[in-house]
Amino acid sequence: MHSVVTSPSTRPPDNELYDRGCDLVEAATSIRQLAADPRAARALPAVLGCLEAALHELRDACAAMEHTADRASRERERPKSSDRLRAAADRTRRGFTNLERALNDAEDAATATRSLAARSLGA
Repeated sequence: MHSVVTSPSTRPPDNELYDRGCDLVEAATSIRQLAADPRAARALPAVLGCLEAALHELRDACAAMEHTADRASRERERPKSSDRLRAAADRTRRGFTNLERALNDAEDAATATRSLAARSLGA
């Protein structure tokens, strides 16, 4: 699947990023609610494909957020607290690495589940 490219926003990036995160939660909530309706069964493989693509995008977003957090952390470093800040930055990097791995595993699981759902639903 290809990524959907949107035009750049004129809003401040921090506000836009937060709002897009809220959109993600709203979409996930709607998907959860609709997934419980038996009349939606036909759409399950397609939605799992969307989930797979979204997880891929989120994994790439985590890599970008890691880079942004690292850059911001380096800009904050002061001589007196640099060891403490470096340790915190290392923990943050490990956290992002673990999250990226988990998202990759989830993407793989979505791929497998999409195939299984398609077969079991006769799609």
